[in-house]
Amino acid sequence: MQPDPSDRLFHLIAHEYGHIEQDPALDDENAPTTVLRQSLIEGTAELVAELISGQVSNVHLQSWTQGHVDEIDARFLADADSSDLSGWLYNGVGTPDQPGDLGYWVGYRIARAFYDKAGDKRAALRTLLDLKNPKDILAGSGWGTGPHG
Repeated sequence: MQPDPSDRLFHLIAHEYGHIEQDPALDDENAPTTVLRQSLIEGTAELVAELISGQVSNVHLQSWTQGHVDEIDARFLADADSSDLSGWLYNGVGTPDQPGDLGYWVGYRIARAFYDKAGDKRAALRTLLDLKNPKDILAGSGWGTGPHG
C-alpha cells in the first residue's frame, strides 16, 4: 500500500465498504465461525478494496510470506474448519517470525483466485460477498491445489 495517508485511508474505507456489502453473510447466525469463513470475510473485503482503490494492503505480509507459502497454505488448510481464529486473525502485528493477521492474506488469495477464475466477474463477486458456502468457494478457487496455492 502507498505510504500516503490519504491513499491508505481510501483503501481502508473501500475495505470497510466491502464489509457493508457482506452484511447478510455477516448476520447469518447459523453459519459457524471458522478460520476459512472469517478469512474469506476479510479476504473478500480486501479484494473489494483492491478493485476500488487499485492497491493491496498488508504488503508486509506479501514480503514475509515469500519462501513460506507452502508451509502457510498447509497450516491454513489444516486449521480451516477450526473455530480458533487466534493463529490467523485479529492477532495484531505479530512477531518477525510470525506476523499477525495472516488470515487476511490467505483469505484475499483465495478470494482473488476465485474471482480470477470466474468468467462472470459480477457473479463471482456476489458469491464471495454472500459467502453461502466457504468450502465451495475454496474448491472453486483452485487455491491450495498446487505449488504456492
